[in-house]
Amino acid sequence: MTRVNNKIAPTQVLKGLSIPAHDYVALTYTGADNAGSEDPNTITYKMGGSSGTTVATLTITYAAAGRIATITKA
Repeated sequence: MTRVNNKIAPTQVLKGLSIPAHDYVALTYTGADNAGSEDPNTITYKMGGSSGTTVATLTITYAAAGRIATITKA
C-alpha cells in the first residue's frame, strides 16, 4: 500500500515487459540474422511524438523468419 494525500491507496505492481505511457511507436525492419524482411527487429516507444523521448525499446531476435527467439526490453 502507498500513501496518497494522507490516504492509503493500492500500489500498482507491473510484471513482465510493461511499457510506460507513450504516444508514438516506431518499428525497425532490418532483415538481419534470422529475421525475414517483414519481421521487426526493434520496437521503439516514445512520448512526445516521433521526435519525443524514448520511454522503452524492445529488441527482437529470431530463430527463423517469423519465429521469435527472444525479446529484450531496454
